[in-house]
Amino acid sequence: MNLNATIPCSMRKTLLYLAVILSLTILLLFIIVYLSTQTSPKVQYNLPAPSNVDSITENHPMFIESLRNREYPFSQLNIEETLTDGSNFHRYIASYQSDNLKIYGLLTIPTATQPETGFPTILFLHGYIDPSVYKTTEGYEASQNAFARSNFITFKPDFRGHGKSEGEASGAHFSENYVVDTLHALKALQQHEQVDSQRIGVWGHSNGGEIGLRAMVISNQIKAGVFWAGVVGSFQDMLETYIQQIPFLKRQQQQVFEQYSSPSAHPKFWNQLDPYTYLQDISGPVQLHHGTGDEQVPVELSQHLEQELQKLEKSVELFEYQGADHNLSGSAFNTAVLRSVQFFKQELSR
Repeated sequence: MNLNATIPCSMRKTLLYLAVILSLTILLLFIIVYLSTQTSPKVQYNLPAPSNVDSITENHPMFIESLRNREYPFSQLNIEETLTDGSNFHRYIASYQSDNLKIYGLLTIPTATQPETGFPTILFLHGYIDPSVYKTTEGYEASQNAFARSNFITFKPDFRGHGKSEGEASGAHFSENYVVDTLHALKALQQHEQVDSQRIGVWGHSNGGEIGLRAMVISNQIKAGVFWAGVVGSFQDMLETYIQQIPFLKRQQQQVFEQYSSPSAHPKFWNQLDPYTYLQDISGPVQLHHGTGDEQVPVELSQHLEQELQKLEKSVELFEYQGADHNLSGSAFNTAVLRSVQFFKQELSR
């Protein structure tokens, strides 16, 4: 029997159309399933394998005590390039040494008459920007200029692997490298003839907040800290409690746990990495700023840090900005700048 002869032409076309749609749907589903099984390239973190976690109790380079005990030799802050002046401050590309690497950064110096003891100074820590597109003079210019206009010296180091800085970018969460770059920058600033070495604060955004928090429990030479949308939770916060709200860490969670286990499973190891273990030693007051609409770093991280510092009777204040995003865009930015400048004026004048 010839079925084609019994099926009207219009129906045959409809059936053919449905068959094509079904085939394309199956193909699309196959592609989605295939892609979902693929993993991003492995990142080699500077942490031990799970079988070795329990055996390591000292001297791991990321441990807070290890970073306290290592040396940060003096490095001259050298002017590499003179840039166009700001409204009331000079701008330069400067460099210093960190682990025998040449690290560049953006330096601003007020044109005002220098105080007898030198200018109060802010070490400015940038957040994550893809190293392949990072530029020294872009990304944080508006923020840094706001502090520069208020007669602070500011210096924003380009962490290793960023801009023209030597070395490889390693990330802020599972390597000590950016903290080391920060502490070497602190040492270089302390020796600068125009810096008041007793009045240095740290400002950090996003990952820069995590780096700044670690620096403040490692060194007692940082007088105050301001963190915007900071990754300032404990390791358990970041890798377990709020992991669903931190996209850039969620993608790495399984790999980290497979290689190094979890903070709750091996607290003895992770606590030695965690600044929360050492909050009693924080070097000065902290001010936190966070948008409730932040889709990259949950506001709960700043809330938790505030709570823990309050328990220890440390000076801390948290400002939340309703609906504001990760960069505190819009009116939140201006308000956060004014509050931050006033905070540093107050805390760095004591």
